[in-house]
Amino acid sequence: MITAISQAPSLGRSHSSSKSRGARSRRMDALNHYEILDSAPEAAFDSIASLAALVLGTQSASISFIDDRRQWFKARCRIEQCETPIAVSFCAHTIESSTIFVVEDASRDPRFATNPFVAEAPNIRFYAGMRILATDGTAIGSLCAFDPEPRPQGLTKVQKTTLRVLASQVESLLELRRAIIEREAQVATQSQLSEKLRHVAQHDVLTGLPHREMFRKRIVAAMRDAERKNTRVALMLVDVDHFKQINDSLGHDAGDALLCNFADRLRALVRGTDIVARLGGDEFGLLLSGIDRDEDVEAIIRSLNDRLNQPMEHHGRVVDCRASTGLAIFPDHATTLEKLVKCSDLALAAAKRTRGCVETFFPSMAEEFEREAQILSIAREAATSGSIVAHYQPKIGLSSGTLVGFEALVRCDRPSLAPILPEFFGLPFADHELTLAISRQMLACVLDDIRRWVDRGLDFGHVAINTGAADFHGNDFAERLLAEIETRGLKPSMIELEVTEGVFLGRGSHHVARALSVLSEYGVRIALDDFGTGYAALTHLKQFRVDVLKIDRSFVSGIGENVDDTAIVRALIALGESLGIETVAEGIETQAVNRRPKGTPDRRAKGTPPRRGDRLMLSASF
Repeated sequence: MITAISQAPSLGRSHSSSKSRGARSRRMDALNHYEILDSAPEAAFDSIASLAALVLGTQSASISFIDDRRQWFKARCRIEQCETPIAVSFCAHTIESSTIFVVEDASRDPRFATNPFVAEAPNIRFYAGMRILATDGTAIGSLCAFDPEPRPQGLTKVQKTTLRVLASQVESLLELRRAIIEREAQVATQSQLSEKLRHVAQHDVLTGLPHREMFRKRIVAAMRDAERKNTRVALMLVDVDHFKQINDSLGHDAGDALLCNFADRLRALVRGTDIVARLGGDEFGLLLSGIDRDEDVEAIIRSLNDRLNQPMEHHGRVVDCRASTGLAIFPDHATTLEKLVKCSDLALAAAKRTRGCVETFFPSMAEEFEREAQILSIAREAATSGSIVAHYQPKIGLSSGTLVGFEALVRCDRPSLAPILPEFFGLPFADHELTLAISRQMLACVLDDIRRWVDRGLDFGHVAINTGAADFHGNDFAERLLAEIETRGLKPSMIELEVTEGVFLGRGSHHVARALSVLSEYGVRIALDDFGTGYAALTHLKQFRVDVLKIDRSFVSGIGENVDDTAIVRALIALGESLGIETVAEGIETQAVNRRPKGTPDRRAKGTPPRRGDRLMLSASF
């Protein structure tokens, strides 16, 4: 048995030159390429070492590789240690020989006579080695055999050939190993890429939260688990309040920062077993599983309200943050995925009516949802079939009692069905496309009615028409309206355009300013609707040409009964008088309200029940 010393090697004086340093560097690159150093034993290499010892008739054989410090044995036949110092290595000489390196009697060779492996155990006398080359021809190691008995005759021809063939087999094994390593690396890279793509497909890029589809799968799994364990699952849908306004006013970077902030807050709220997801836009989902007590949900709700309604700082600016949340529980409210999501969605819709709160699902919400769905269906059908008509509410001078004009109110013509109340149109007007369709039909209907009145010689004053933000999203509203007026041979002064404060807010307000300016120049009257209810109403009086102020009915209805309402109406009328702006009071429907507050100028009022244009014509005169 031969015992080798395990010690860090050095290539000695012969390797101090720059040429030697270059050779060492190439050798290390090649060894790293094969990832062979300090690798685990492999049967294929061990078999070659054993075969070399057998064919060459030696006590020991090895496959070794040379790095900067040592000779490391990949395969060993009757050698205990795994490495030797390079300074005493026979193989360090072998790698510099292009042929088989043979030492017949090391004790008589001046290069090895003092070598500790020669002078002492294992008393090497005979040595034969063939270098192992990398693909680029760099010598990186050797296949060698050695014995304690000298061999003056050296190797036979067959032994030399066998040694060369076995060395080439080692090189082939190295190439095979390299190919396997590269293939494994490719597989690992592909696996990592696939995992990354799978993660991207299932998670939101901005927040890193799971997407809708993955969230739905988790809900199903949680419901099944709850059935087995007789527990409950809470589904919460969270909507960021006024996200569009924040995005429009502060920019998309602020919107993105807000979404990330909300995602972080939601992560901090839930337990490790719960799931947070971004479902799209400004909507998030929370899945709370394994709930045993109502207190578990109530604690989350309290934390949710506290955390989500705290302001956020963005670039030194404080941004008001609020969220509306809808809550539904399995199996209390629903036993299937679709129904549970619908229940939570209904609760969210209820929460968004008041904003900044959490609403839990109640059965009555489903009835409200069906009612709203029916309203939208009727509105879409009316817009498609051309059933949108105008009803007209008279505007009367308070002192003279004479007719000064009309306000056109949108209605749905359903002769065989119950009439549609004004509040019906609140939901359709939240739909941009539907709003445009209704608005264009309404304008056409009003202008056609006016044309008929003119042809009959009726003195109607003017007609006020309501507009919404959707009308101004394009930059051609003024031109379209003026073209419609001109096509019918009407005067622009016959039209009064009513705008609410919401039209002036958000992106596209420059379109509003331009349209109102153009229409005003052509003689169209501009009225500011619901005056007194908005926080920037006075600012709008400075920025935009306004001919009429419409005092909101919430103030007018209190005249004669509420001292504050009376004072507010008096002040608003006086403001309009001082600015040379006409004022209109909405909702004058009782004698008490009709009696003007003492000391107020004579202005106009509206409030009698509206009628269709053709029915107004039947009354012969206004």
